[in-house]
Amino acid sequence: MHTLSKGGMVAGIRIWAGGLLLALAVGGALYAGAARTVNDDAEQRFDNLTYGAQHSLATRVKSYSDLLRGLEALFRTSEQLTRRQFHDYVAGLDIVRQFPAIESVNYAVALTQAQRAAYVADVRRDTGLASRGYPAFTIRPAGERPEYTVLTYLEPDSLLAERMGVDIGANPLVAQALAQARDSGEVSASGQVIMIKGPPAHVGLGMRLPVYRNGMPQGSVAERRAAYQGSVGIGFGVAQLVHSALEHSALEPLHLTLYSAADPLPADGVWRVTPQDRLLFNDDGDLAAAPPQPGSDAAYFDEVLPVAYQGGLWKAHFRVRKAELYSPFDRYFPWLALAVGVAGTLLVYGYIFTLYRSRRNAVEQRTLLDTVLDSVDAYVYMKDADLRYRYVNARTAKILGRSAEQLIGRQDGELMLGDAAAAAQLTERQVFDSGAKFVGEERFVDAQGQVHHLWSVKVPLGLPGPVTGLIGLSTDVTELHRLKEEADAASQAKSDFLSNMSHEIRTPMNSIIGMAHLALKSVADARQRDYLQKIFHSGQHLLGLINDILDFSKIEAGKLELEVLDFRLDTLLANIASQLGDAAAVKGLALQFDIAAELPQRWRGDPLRLEQVLLNLTSNAIKFSDNGSIIVRVRQSEERGSHAMLRFEVQDRGIGMKQEEVAQLFRSFHQADPSTTRKYGGSGLGLVISKQLVELMDGKVGVYSQPGQGSTFWFTARLEKSTQAGDERIAEVEPEVLGVIRGASILLVEDNVFSQQVGCELLEDAGATVCVACNGREALELLARQRYDCVLMDVQMPEMDGFEATRRIRADPKLSGLLVIAMTANAGSEDRARCLAAGMDEFVTKPIAPNLLFHLLAKWLRLRGGIGRAHAGDSLAAVPKAPPSAALLELRDTAILDLATLALTFSNDAVKMRKYTQLFLDTARDGIAEMEQAMALQDLGRLADLGHRSKSSALAVGAHAFASLCMSIERLRLGGDLQQARALLAALEPALAQVAEQISLEFVASDAP
Repeated sequence: MHTLSKGGMVAGIRIWAGGLLLALAVGGALYAGAARTVNDDAEQRFDNLTYGAQHSLATRVKSYSDLLRGLEALFRTSEQLTRRQFHDYVAGLDIVRQFPAIESVNYAVALTQAQRAAYVADVRRDTGLASRGYPAFTIRPAGERPEYTVLTYLEPDSLLAERMGVDIGANPLVAQALAQARDSGEVSASGQVIMIKGPPAHVGLGMRLPVYRNGMPQGSVAERRAAYQGSVGIGFGVAQLVHSALEHSALEPLHLTLYSAADPLPADGVWRVTPQDRLLFNDDGDLAAAPPQPGSDAAYFDEVLPVAYQGGLWKAHFRVRKAELYSPFDRYFPWLALAVGVAGTLLVYGYIFTLYRSRRNAVEQRTLLDTVLDSVDAYVYMKDADLRYRYVNARTAKILGRSAEQLIGRQDGELMLGDAAAAAQLTERQVFDSGAKFVGEERFVDAQGQVHHLWSVKVPLGLPGPVTGLIGLSTDVTELHRLKEEADAASQAKSDFLSNMSHEIRTPMNSIIGMAHLALKSVADARQRDYLQKIFHSGQHLLGLINDILDFSKIEAGKLELEVLDFRLDTLLANIASQLGDAAAVKGLALQFDIAAELPQRWRGDPLRLEQVLLNLTSNAIKFSDNGSIIVRVRQSEERGSHAMLRFEVQDRGIGMKQEEVAQLFRSFHQADPSTTRKYGGSGLGLVISKQLVELMDGKVGVYSQPGQGSTFWFTARLEKSTQAGDERIAEVEPEVLGVIRGASILLVEDNVFSQQVGCELLEDAGATVCVACNGREALELLARQRYDCVLMDVQMPEMDGFEATRRIRADPKLSGLLVIAMTANAGSEDRARCLAAGMDEFVTKPIAPNLLFHLLAKWLRLRGGIGRAHAGDSLAAVPKAPPSAALLELRDTAILDLATLALTFSNDAVKMRKYTQLFLDTARDGIAEMEQAMALQDLGRLADLGHRSKSSALAVGAHAFASLCMSIERLRLGGDLQQARALLAALEPALAQVAEQISLEFVASDAP
């Protein structure tokens, strides 16, 4: 692993080194390009500057020639221009400001030797500017010559003394230029360079323009020579001309050297400075030092341009340091280009490299993921919003009988049989619609027809936005399913065995206990009485053991469900005291109860199972204690909304246990010390049953114990807070409850004769007036003729059931506000919801405890304003409806006769209990006869209705085994055959005979002295 890591690091360094070299190359190229661009821009600016300077110089030179032409025109305005006129004209030109380079303006007269004397005399007498004239005037240099060109008029006056009377034609070069100008009639530049000492020293040049006599022809050279009278001229300093031409332009960084060209334009068209060229101007002011030659310094831009000078040429050598033409941005631009090139290339290289690595890693990860998913013992797939496959692993492709490539883009309908595809798409569409994960079992038939049971998890993709697809993972649990079916069959066989064993054992045990009880009342012999008492108590012990085994079996099979009923804590603990108080007193133990003062008394839960756990823990505490007291505590440990967690503790001062013994508790068929079984008895099932019951109530169980110090067993249970108002006990019917019912007019709709008689007597004992209808149709007829305060409506009846009758009551405007309470032997949540949906106000299950019925009637009659207040159109929305119960119908026991249920139904009134058990036997026999008639007609629907009717009567008296058979007959409507119906019907007669025997045994025993 280390070698691989090191090799990968070296490869990465090489890749990035290559990227760095590439970045430097690109950056260098960009640097060179940027530098070239900056240099080209600067050179362009240099060219613009030089051409501008060239134009400025040419324009300035032309302006001077234009001045000459103006002077020449002045002479043409007059036959004889006076000195005064010339002076005034020049003064009007404002030479100092407009033409600062001009050092002199003059007029030279052309003379012959014959005209010399007269000319000199005229000048000496000229008082136009000087009142005394110019008496000392003479022509210089002295000597006679054929022709003269004498400076006559001069401006400024300061030049008169130095230059007035100078024969400029005496210089051959000047004479040649004058003759050329005379013959051409054009301005001529002086070829003579004059070094003016200054200060400062500088080069001076002159230009002259011929002046001809007015009125004389000038068409030919001869005519121009004949008309020639002189010339006007100017002298100027080259340095001042250059400065005046360039002083207002942006030429500060520009260096200029001006030459008088000795040669014309070379053949190659490129101007160069030659040794023959005469230096006219150097911007550093030093005319003696040799100026830099063009191209001699790479740090400079330089160029030689011509400047036209009146028939001649000047060479203007422009130079500027390159750096001076660079802007601040130009100085940094190449380096910026280098940095951007390097950084940009590295970024692009890194991005491409990262994409490449990411793509490579993605391919590797996909390959790894495919390898892993193909190795997983599960079917993995992904689908899009159209439920088309986007990915499948190898196992999925195999079970579908196609390759992975053939599955991509296809739907289940193209790959599976219709039912399987529809079922799969239904669950997957639910995932898309709800956005919730699906977890559950699915059934799939492959191409070979083999059935697979799959445990599937389907997770939506794209949340929290719209669902864009799903990922599914299905595990083949066919083998587990087969094992589960085998285990369920074994568990069912065990449960059937235990049930049959219980039935077979309970029947003789009830006989043994009953006979022993009867014999104890009639035997006086002490020894015989001792034998009978041992038989009686041993039978009770054995019956308790059988009950524990049955409870344990139910819990293990998952068939034990809790009820949700209203109960009181004090009543619950009073039951404990009444059942175990004597046992504690016999051992000299004090049984104490401690309920927290702030704890409410009313709760909703399963009081029977709570009582069972408390009885087990408390009886154990009594069993293993010889002195002191047993304390039962109740506290609230947690509260959440409408629920609370209650903590129950049972503390004793008994033998206690070691920690290793405590660790072995709550295990099936186990006691802390095996020797305790011999000393104290017990099956070892009590604690494990208690633990499982507590866990069904979302609680926990535990124990604190020390040897010789006693033990504290505790458990918690989550209970629902009771919504019933008040604190009255249901165990006893309060006078105010009966006061509300007394005088009420109640319609009892019931098809069972036994239930009719029981209901009538209970309600009439409470002071109500009762009218009976055998089915819904009779009820509607009675309601049409008479007003009632309440209708107690059975659900399943012939001709018209309770649901249809209630719907018609609600549809009738005169009866829509009538109180309707459903009575049914079916206690499932679906049955309750169906009753409430039909419009019934309340729902109670059979067998109905009288006190519960009285409290319900009192509550609803109070809500309706008392008896006689109900009227048509009462709003049902104003009537609170109890939430549907989640408890399903569960028989309390399969005992032949449950005296507790019988006592509850008839308020423990022995006379009524005896009366109605006999009435039950009569109606049950009639019911069996009717069932046999229906069986003869093979009418399973009628048979099921009769089973429902007999079931209600059996539950009312506690004949649960008989009721269980009736319930099985009732369920034939959901699916059954004649053979099953015959078997059930054949079992009814023996079951009823057992009930009759038990009734005879119980009431004979109670009548015995």
